Amino acid sequence: MATGVDARAGTFERADGGTLFLDEIGDMAPTTQARVLRVLQERQVVRVGARKPLDVDVRLVAATHRDLSAEIKAGRFREDLFYRLKVVTLHLPPLRERREDLVPLAMHFVSRFSARHGRPERPLSRSAARALLAHRWPGNVRELEHAIEQAVLVAEGAEVEPSDLGLAAAAPSGVRVDLPDHLEDLHEAVDEVTEVAERRLIERALAVADGNRTHAARALGISRRALLYKIKRLRVEG
Repeated sequence: MATGVDARAGTFERADGGTLFLDEIGDMAPTTQARVLRVLQERQVVRVGARKPLDVDVRLVAATHRDLSAEIKAGRFREDLFYRLKVVTLHLPPLRERREDLVPLAMHFVSRFSARHGRPERPLSRSAARALLAHRWPGNVRELEHAIEQAVLVAEGAEVEPSDLGLAAAAPSGVRVDLPDHLEDLHEAVDEVTEVAERRLIERALAVADGNRTHAARALGISRRALLYKIKRLRVEG
């Protein structure tokens, strides 16, 4: 547990020499805006309870879903802070406007959350991919992250299904959703690579366990039933 001086080191001081990411700066309180502006202008911070300022060198990256120009006109965001931050600006459209990113992003999150929770990395089923594309994602990337994390935790089948994501299996009535050709190819390529990796992993586990499938399943962190299913599906010998 940190005590004394270390406990008073602020965010900018801890980020000294590195990069600090400020999310949703459009929601930042006026008092906090003033403090951030002061640090950017003076390149110094003062610890709570201290008098002597400390030099800091921080690369600042900020993000917001709000129109900061409109927030400035409404008097909710400081214009001087806006121009301090506005060095390089990147506009990232919402997920609903870049459907081609949905499946690759979802696959990335599957890998991340599977590793974080110690769960087997299941590929997306084709119906799950279509459900992702049919959804409007009003919560943007955070909503997608939460849906994938839920799927990783609850999925029990060989693949992630729409029900694991908490999404409907079909597109809304009267709407047809097709995977673009390049996503079909990507999905097939990822499936193929995943199957090869899974096959090799199972073969290695069986070899280490001298062919004992119960021990191999335990080493892989899956049930014996799941291992038998994979052995049959992947045509694993041994």
